[in-house]
Amino acid sequence: MAVKPTYEELEETVQQLRNAELDSRRMEELLKDELVRWRILFEQASDGIVILDENGKVYEANKRYAEILGYTPEEMRHLHVWDWDTVFTPEQLVVMIREIDDAGAHFETQQRRKDGSMVDIELSNNGAVYRGEKLVFCVCRDITDRKRAEREREKLIEDLRKALAEIKTLKGIMPICSYCKKIRDDTGYWNQLDQYIKEHSEAKLSHGVCPECAKKYFSDYMEETEAG
Repeated sequence: MAVKPTYEELEETVQQLRNAELDSRRMEELLKDELVRWRILFEQASDGIVILDENGKVYEANKRYAEILGYTPEEMRHLHVWDWDTVFTPEQLVVMIREIDDAGAHFETQQRRKDGSMVDIELSNNGAVYRGEKLVFCVCRDITDRKRAEREREKLIEDLRKALAEIKTLKGIMPICSYCKKIRDDTGYWNQLDQYIKEHSEAKLSHGVCPECAKKYFSDYMEETEAG
């Protein structure tokens, strides 16, 4: 014969059920708050965010990522990752998606916008299982301006290297005649000073007469000028 619980035992059981219900409600409220917070972060993130399933189809994308690619959020839901990625084949992308785990992956790629223009993207990916389904969470940063600046800087450096390679410089000890001031080149030929400088540097020479030479070679003219 079963022993009937006492009133105090029944009261305690009821209180435990009430406490469990309160805990359940609190947990439900916390989960709702967390969901709202995550939704705000997802939608208002400055970077693009796209979630892919294990087959490369868009599970969800935020407004920023849709803007980067020139689609509406509704259009994004019908796309696969190979509809915009131009670096990897669909087969490679599926393998990459299935290999990404919670350790994540980080790399750069190029993606095609809806209008056909290209955009440089820096990707940070993490894999997770949600409701028994493998999903990949991708943070996509538009680095088009940064990559353009890098290419321009590299071109400038290359142009400077070419310019420096083309510059002719005078260096070392140059044999020069003590009387006529001609310079001897590597072949042993004696060149006029102005011709040697012209051939071995980027300098452009103009001719004039210094005061000492003017008095020496044009003394009569100088005296007439001073007298006048």
